[in-house]
Amino acid sequence: MERSKSTRVQIFGSEYHVRGEADPNYIRDLAAYVDSKMQEIATEQSLVSSTKVAILTAIHIADELYQE
Repeated sequence: MERSKSTRVQIFGSEYHVRGEADPNYIRDLAAYVDSKMQEIATEQSLVSSTKVAILTAIHIADELYQE
């Protein structure tokens, strides 16, 4: 059985260690996408609360998924 790897990523100014069996580059790509969406929403909405930014980002990404 393959052991889970830990990949260090940066999202919205915070560092996270994501464990999983996925390719580390894939995990970094996902994190970069989430970070860019959070930065975009924070700028558009003039929000500073990371919790509010995260919730709005989750809604936007869910909408993108549903549109597919």
